[in-house]
Amino acid sequence: MIEFMRTLFGMKETGKRKVVGAPVDFGVQEIAYINDSTRRLTQLQELGLRYKGTPQAAKMKAVYEKTKNIHTYLVSRKKFHDLELFHLKNTDHFLTTFTAILDVHQKHALLSQGATGASGTIEVSAQKSQVERLKRLEKIANLPDLVQPITNSVKFYNAGEARTAVPRLYVPDISINTVEKVTYYTEGKSEELVAKQIGFTSSKDQKEAFQHHLALRLGLKEVSYVGNALVTIPNNNGIQPTGIVPVIHWEGFLYALNLNDYRLFPVRIYRNGGK
Repeated sequence: MIEFMRTLFGMKETGKRKVVGAPVDFGVQEIAYINDSTRRLTQLQELGLRYKGTPQAAKMKAVYEKTKNIHTYLVSRKKFHDLELFHLKNTDHFLTTFTAILDVHQKHALLSQGATGASGTIEVSAQKSQVERLKRLEKIANLPDLVQPITNSVKFYNAGEARTAVPRLYVPDISINTVEKVTYYTEGKSEELVAKQIGFTSSKDQKEAFQHHLALRLGLKEVSYVGNALVTIPNNNGIQPTGIVPVIHWEGFLYALNLNDYRLFPVRIYRNGGK
């Protein structure tokens, strides 16, 4: 079989090296790295197509193009191990988190459209009505900016190990703030907004109430509250305020939540010299 393959592809042996016109020294592991890198590029391209028509479409295309350039450069330099490390540290997490974000919004859209079977139509309609009523109350109330800067001296969970004091939100590493609380608003009994607070030291009942609020407001299931963190987070008005925001865990990943517009952004907790 080996001789057949050599004859088929015109390969000859010169000592221990096989040549096809020009010397080729790609081993099995190197070929595997190239194939895995190509697979990830295909996944990035497919993810970009899923984001087509959204405000993030251009960014997704840019990520694909830059990753493709890195692939081409490292392969040309035969830095296959560096290529694999790049994907492990960047591409894999990017693919997972931004796929999950898109899935969240699609599920929420289906919920809002009442895309369920007949048995769930009444329940979905009630949830949709409650969410719309809550949004209307928020708009009427003209709520203040809910991404508030730190006002007290604070302690951080793993603060000394964080890479930056105020990370920029591009899947940044964060530290959980154990003191500061954030304010969020729920609907009261008489169609008024009720201010509540949530923090790392809040009671179990308070955390469950916040999780229930998120399940209603975002259409998420099995979401858990982790704590609050200091980040610079995008607003829907183009401004990027720095302040304390909630961090939640959903389907295996962490997300910072902007309470001004209820958008999610992927984050990671940096601890013990690793993620």
